[in-house]
Order: sequence, then C-alpha cells, then structure tokens
Amino acid sequence: MLEAGGGWDPAEWGARLLSAGTGLRLSGQKIHVPAAEIADVFVVGVAGGGLALVERAGEGLCIEAIEGVDQTRRVCRVAFEGATADLLPGGNEAAPRVRDAGLVLLAADAFGGASRCVELAVEYAKNRVQFGVTIGHFQAVKHQLANMAVEIEPARSLYWYAAHAFDHLPAESQRHAALAKAHLTDRFMQIARDTVEVHGGIGFTWECDVQIWYKRAMFDRAFLGTPAVHRERAARLAGW
Repeated sequence: MLEAGGGWDPAEWGARLLSAGTGLRLSGQKIHVPAAEIADVFVVGVAGGGLALVERAGEGLCIEAIEGVDQTRRVCRVAFEGATADLLPGGNEAAPRVRDAGLVLLAADAFGGASRCVELAVEYAKNRVQFGVTIGHFQAVKHQLANMAVEIEPARSLYWYAAHAFDHLPAESQRHAALAKAHLTDRFMQIARDTVEVHGGIGFTWECDVQIWYKRAMFDRAFLGTPAVHRERAARLAGW
C-alpha cells in the first residue's frame, strides 16, 4: 500500500497498470512492505484506487530488503517493472476496506505492545533495588506505573469497537479505524518512553529488550499515517 513518496491512502497510489497484448503490466514501487521476502502473491494498490494481483513467480518483480527502525519486522522495497498483473474485480470498493483493516490491526498491535511495556516496567520496579529497597516502593515510580496503566487499559474498548464497526457497521468503520489507530499508536509511543525511563540507564541500551518495544512503537505510529493525519480524517468524516 505504501508509496515511495509516503502515500498510503488509495487516493495517493501511483502504481500504474498498462495494457500489454492480452494482459496487463504493472509499473511502480511500494516501500516498507512487511514479509515481502516470503510472500508468494502481492495485492497491490494501483492508481485510481483499485487493487492488482501480482505473483512472485512472474516477470518484472524486484524485491529489496531495507533496514527499518523495527527489527522485529522485516520490510522491503518492492519494484514492479512491467510485472504481469491481474486487476481484481471490485478493487475500488475493497481498497478502503483493506486500508481500514490495516489501521485496526495496527491499533491492536499497539495495544498489545503497550500492555507488554507496562508488564516489563512493573516487573523491573519489583526487582531493581536502589537505596536498600526495590524502586517500586518509591512514590514517583508508583505514580508513573499507575499512569501507564491508566493510559492504555481504557483504550482496549477503542480498538474492539473499531473491529466491531469494521465487521458490522460499514458506515462508521473508516472513522473508528482512524481513531483507534491514532490514539493507540500514540499511547504506545508514550508508554514505551515511560518504560525506558522506569528502567533508567539500562533502558537505553541494546542489551535491554525495552528498546525493541520502543522501536516497534515508532513503526506502528508512523506506518499507514501518523496520529495527526488520522485525527484530522476522523474529524472530517464526522463532519467537523
């Protein structure tokens, strides 16, 4: 879905399908494509908001691994250089649904990641000893841990409802997917920062797993549009 220029919305897709004899050829590229190295088939967003199907075994496909901030997810640049493609029927109607599914899944991933960060911070506060006591005894740390839990736990219903709207309330699904993605990826980023702070100096090092979650939060926040972009979309969809 993601274009080289950063476009993620169907209206911004630039990959083009051209007629070639009895078939179609696709030209363009997508970046930060997860799991592209192991995919057998690609569903590609094309100019005009449609979807095309490209098989890995076909001609004109170039896959290049790129270094992303999140080391837990391998991403690639996928270039289509006259690749053999098929236009999927109903793609223009399905494309916004594909986008919204991605937003809901990112929101769910952010909730899970933030919840794990809270667990890591609490576990560390129970075990790290300073001045003869575990740091969880200090009021400032207690307040920080409580604030982290309060930040994320109520947001569970936000992505649950976004998933419900996606399945059962199509008229509302775009707005709730945007809200869930914006809020939960923002909270994940903040809670990941707080988790680093609770861990102190060790939290900034590669030896500590906290850095893995921090980088995952950065990816979730930026992928398929930042929170600011989706809050603006949600407001527009609500008629504001």
